[in-house]
Amino acid sequence: MKYRARQIHESDIGNYLAVLNEVIAERKYLLTTDMLSLNHTAKFVKNAIHNNFAMYVAEYDKKVIGWADIIPREKGAVRHIGELGMGVVPDWRGKGVGKELLSRVIEHSWKIGLTRIELEVFASNKAAISLYEHFGFEHEGTKRNARYIDGKYEDVFVMAQCRI
Repeated sequence: MKYRARQIHESDIGNYLAVLNEVIAERKYLLTTDMLSLNHTAKFVKNAIHNNFAMYVAEYDKKVIGWADIIPREKGAVRHIGELGMGVVPDWRGKGVGKELLSRVIEHSWKIGLTRIELEVFASNKAAISLYEHFGFEHEGTKRNARYIDGKYEDVFVMAQCRI
């Protein structure tokens, strides 16, 4: 069972959206809890492709099984910063997919000139925190009770790495 990690293509938009919404539906790993539309997702992906942003998918048997992206901020003084987002479908977690995707988007981001990559991760997501630490992300702070879902508050960790 070997998957392939590569840059996203426009033809992946439907499969990417399905995986994204699958992870959103779990209500455990992403900030958003609202399903995303095809129109919104298509604009986001096409913009990333057009601007050569780091946006990669992992596929197995022609189906997307995970993604990672680092999208630069838009405002002038912070354009050197990219924000990381990623997810992997449940059956493929713990099999190196996230590690491969993260490696590729970080490398791509440095090549296009970003000098800081940052992320937010829920304090309960120990596997993701361990992965980010493995790749050199450092803890920069904690947003106390920053997430409220299903009647529970949770802290959010802010992590980043720089190459200046």
